[in-house]
Amino acid sequence: MSSSLIGVLSDTHNNTANTQAALDIFRARRVSQLVHCGDITSPLLLEQFHGFWVWLVKGNNDYDWLGMRSEARRLGNIQYMGKDAQLEFDGHKIAVCHGDDESLVNVLAYGGLFEWVLRGHSHRHELDQVGDTKILNPGALGGRHPYGEERCVAIVDLEGRDATFVTL
Repeated sequence: MSSSLIGVLSDTHNNTANTQAALDIFRARRVSQLVHCGDITSPLLLEQFHGFWVWLVKGNNDYDWLGMRSEARRLGNIQYMGKDAQLEFDGHKIAVCHGDDESLVNVLAYGGLFEWVLRGHSHRHELDQVGDTKILNPGALGGRHPYGEERCVAIVDLEGRDATFVTL
């Protein structure tokens, strides 16, 4: 996989309007590779991701995982990775999980094997660092927002080792 910019989104919870707004942001910034950190909620939402290459992990609200896997295969541009993923883009190692299992997040972050750990679940956008590993949560596009945060996504610059949060 090659590209220094990766779009990161999570917790869409079937919100088609916010998902479309996020995809418009990625198109405008010429980001064609996306990582979704789970909680799409319905396989039908995957139709919106036409024109992107997407790697998707299972969230705690993705009950129809068989439907998700089947729809991803049918569409052809989406890789449904299950509970977690280990990806590599031009030599940059990235781990992805939903984040509802904090012990998994910690193993991925503290293990020192990845430049980035991408996660969701809390509905709060955050960028932390453990040693040389950056831990990114892009925030949520749908579902509850108990902290009053705005809906946003993130764009990771792998070469620059930085991330930008973009509010819808």
